[in-house]
Amino acid sequence: MRLLTILTAALLLPAFAAAAPHPPVATTPSAPPSGTLSICNTSGARPITGSLSFTVAAAASAGGTQTITVAVGACAPQIFYPQGATVTITENVPSGYAVTATSIAGGASTLSSATPASGTAVVLVGAGQALVTFTTSGPAARPEAINCKVPNILGLGLTATKTALAHAHCTLGRIRRAYSRGFRAGHVMAEAPRRGTLLAPRAPVDVVVSRGPKP
Repeated sequence: MRLLTILTAALLLPAFAAAAPHPPVATTPSAPPSGTLSICNTSGARPITGSLSFTVAAAASAGGTQTITVAVGACAPQIFYPQGATVTITENVPSGYAVTATSIAGGASTLSSATPASGTAVVLVGAGQALVTFTTSGPAARPEAINCKVPNILGLGLTATKTALAHAHCTLGRIRRAYSRGFRAGHVMAEAPRRGTLLAPRAPVDVVVSRGPKP
C-alpha cells in the first residue's frame, strides 16, 4: 500500500509542476527618445576673446535651468534633452558687446525664434546632436582723441568763442574781463595760450573779455 502511494505521488508531481504559475519576468522600460544641444560662440566683425556665460532654461522635467561658460571659438559639451522639449538659451552679454546672429546646425533640432538684440534663442529639441552658435561682436572702437590746437578767437563773442574752441577740440577755460578801447564790450581781447599752441584733447583756453572803453 505504501509503495502504491509513492508511485501515485511520483506520477502526479510533473502534472502539478506543469500547472504551477511562472513568476513574472522583470522588464526595463525603454528610455524616451532624446537629442543633444551644444552651445558654441564665435567672434563677429569686432573680435572678442575670453569666455562668455549662457543661461540655458528648460522645464523642470527636462532638466531645469543651468548656467554654462564657453570659451570664444569653442563649444560646450553636449546636453541631453527629451525630444520635443523647448530650450531657451540666453547669452549674458557683457556691456558694450552685441550678439549679431544665432544659428543651429546638425540633428533635427530647430530654432523656433531668435532675438540677437537680447542675446536669446529658443530651440525645439529633435533627434541627434545639434550645435547652437552665437556670433558676438565686441565694443565699438572709440574714436582717437584729437589734440587741441588753439584757434584765433580774438574779436569773437563768447558764444562764437565756445563754438570755435569746440571745433578745435578745446574747451573754454577761465574768463577775465578788462577795459579796452580796441575791442567791443563782450568780445575776446586776449587768449592764453596763444593761437596755434598744441594742447591735450579738450584742454582749456583762458580768455580776457573786453568791458569796452573805461568810463
